[in-house]
Amino acid sequence: MSFHILLLEDDVALARLTKDFLQQQGYVVSLASHSQKAQLLLKQQQIDLLLCDVMLPGQSGFEFVAQIRQSYPGPILFMTAQTQLQHQLTGLGLGAQDYLLKPLDPRLLLAKIQVFLPKETAKAQSDTSTECRQFNLLLNSQCRSVTLAGQPLPLTHAEFMLLQTLLLQFGKIVSRNWLFREQLGREYDGMDRTMDGRVSRLRKKLQAVDPNWNIVTAWGEGYYLSYENSPAV
Repeated sequence: MSFHILLLEDDVALARLTKDFLQQQGYVVSLASHSQKAQLLLKQQQIDLLLCDVMLPGQSGFEFVAQIRQSYPGPILFMTAQTQLQHQLTGLGLGAQDYLLKPLDPRLLLAKIQVFLPKETAKAQSDTSTECRQFNLLLNSQCRSVTLAGQPLPLTHAEFMLLQTLLLQFGKIVSRNWLFREQLGREYDGMDRTMDGRVSRLRKKLQAVDPNWNIVTAWGEGYYLSYENSPAV
């Protein structure tokens, strides 16, 4: 499985160099030089991570992220020459996971990306069985597809990763702290509702097809996947 990165950067030479480097590391990279094209790509393709410049023609990177953040749940990394603290605070306040300062060593960029799209995870998934099934739910990690009650279930990358984790540990509680570290790249602070929102959206998609499915919140611990009130183990 190759993760898909969208690079929103109006410096054509830098964009091509960055794309070439990341593709050599095994990632799929799409380029956009302005926000309109980036928005179109987000609608048309499965994007796993957004690399976004701040100073762009027309709509700025900050304005673009503010516009799409509710509809795009994946990780966002700002990549810009704007060094002022207020710019960094603004970017992080918009929900970005990091704010990277140009000029940026490509090795550092790769390290930052691998926090959210680790190559080891992709390799581990390809080395194990590609299919996981419970009752009428089938997940294929190689095709990154989910079928529920015989029909395709469209999921975002974040929802797919969450479902895969819960399905592999079916009926067992998966720690909220572990999910934050492994899927969000940060520690759970006791207040952050990001994972709760992700769980809620995935639960609604499952139950819209088959109400017997549920993601149960074990208060103070985490979550587990159940079917017809299957108990946690």
